[in-house]
Amino acid sequence: MKDENNTMSMPNRLVHEPARLAILTVLSSCSSADFVFLQNATGLSKGNLSVQLTNLEQAGLVTLTKEIIDRKKMRTTVSLSKRGAEEIEEYWKTMDAIRARMVGETARRRLSRRRPLPLPVRMSPV
Repeated sequence: MKDENNTMSMPNRLVHEPARLAILTVLSSCSSADFVFLQNATGLSKGNLSVQLTNLEQAGLVTLTKEIIDRKKMRTTVSLSKRGAEEIEEYWKTMDAIRARMVGETARRRLSRRRPLPLPVRMSPV
């Protein structure tokens, strides 16, 4: 998303939140993942993962599928929606652009602080 006062894009705040970013990043590297895998991969507690998945589902970034296994266990499988894949891709493009801009500004500052090299002194023959 573009910042009104500047031409630099700003990251999507929904995606930028660390827990949701971790979930979306994991999901962007596979077709789907079950709840336990996501919990292990992200290090989130069951409660936090559940809340973040609900937020992402309500925003249309992930799809949750629930199925009963062996008549007693519930398995939740999560996958990126088309919009979710687009949002995470756009997020990383935005972050790359911010990083490139910061690297460029840092280099410009370094160059502007450099003192010009002194001209060589010519000695006339005696």
